[in-house]
Formats: sequence, C-alpha cells, structure tokens
Amino acid sequence: MKLSSLLAFGAGAAAATSIALLIASGPEHTSQPDTVTPDEMDTMMEMSPEDMMAAMARIGTPDEHHEELGKLVGNWKAHAKFLMDPGAPMEESMGTMSIKWVLGGRFVKCDFNMEFMGQPFEGLAYTGYDIAHSQYVSTWMDTMSTKITYMEGNMDESGAMVMHGTATTPMGDNPMKIVSTWIDEDTTQDMFYDKMPDGTWMNTGSITYTRE
Repeated sequence: MKLSSLLAFGAGAAAATSIALLIASGPEHTSQPDTVTPDEMDTMMEMSPEDMMAAMARIGTPDEHHEELGKLVGNWKAHAKFLMDPGAPMEESMGTMSIKWVLGGRFVKCDFNMEFMGQPFEGLAYTGYDIAHSQYVSTWMDTMSTKITYMEGNMDESGAMVMHGTATTPMGDNPMKIVSTWIDEDTTQDMFYDKMPDGTWMNTGSITYTRE
C-alpha cells in the first residue's frame, strides 16, 4: 500500500491541462459536507467529558494505516512520463521526492522537485489517514497553480491505492484519479487518469519512484 500518488499530483494536474481540449464534461465533484444526525447529537450530549476525551483520543491517535505511510519516508528519485499532446510520445522528466513525518506521526510531508515542460517545478503535499472517516486524505500545492488540491481514497480489491480528486485546467474542472502500487520494496509507481465525457478513464501519465 502506498500514498505517493498524492505526493506528485502537480505533474498530473499539468498533464490534465494539456489534454483539456479532449475533455468536454464539467465538474462532477458531488461530495457533501458531513452532518451530524439528531441521534448522533443526542449521543454526544449524553457523553461525559471523560468519554468525550477518550473518543477524541481514539480518532486522534495514529494506527496501522499511518504505519503504512512510514514505508514512504525517505528520499526518492522520480521518473515521470506524461502525455502533453494526444497521439505524440509521452514527455519524460526526472526529479526527486523527499518525505518525512510531521505532527507526531499523523501526517507525512512531501517535498517534490523536478524540471517539467522546461521549467523548474516544486510541489508540497501533506498526507494522512482520517480515522474518523476511514480514508486516506491529502492536500497538494505546487508552483504551477494557485489551487490547493484535496484528494481522498483507499485501497481497492487488488491492493492498489486509488485516490480521487478534481483537476483544474483552463477549460474548467474535471475528475481525476491516481492509482498507486508497489513494484518492490524500493520501487513504487503512480498511474494518472482523467475522466472522459463518456465516463471512461484515460491514462495521461505515470511517475515511477526509486528509493535512494
């Protein structure tokens, strides 16, 4: 299981921009804010301060999902391949990724650097596991955008990590996903996909990471 998909999203967002003319559909992000039901509110009101503190401690204490994130801590070489022009060969770039723990083992911080489309590219991500909602979550920022991208997801039946978010391009927003797998203990790979108007997913690139 790995989460480096979240840590290099910026390159995928740039690829999504390059194929914006292929994407005619609008935003499909339909998530709604979580709400507390009347029954849940009654339960919380009945909790003693001690029980409330214990419940908060349970959802605030790192667990085995955070241990999985620890496999990514370290320094990595990144080999990126992205589709910049439909029908043309993928553009290749080399970069680096450095990951470390922050906030007492609750999140990992990633610093990502490469030369992309002939320009220096820098990205920053924070990734963790939301125990209360049983899903991995991440925020991503980079030097090619003024947007903070949020992604969430989990493992599929094959054991791959599938994270979903929204790519922002000059043509508008569009759903995207990153599927991450371990090739071996020191090699991981992210596959980037953009959603097409017919509902299918188009592979727009990949990043392969090798531990230094």
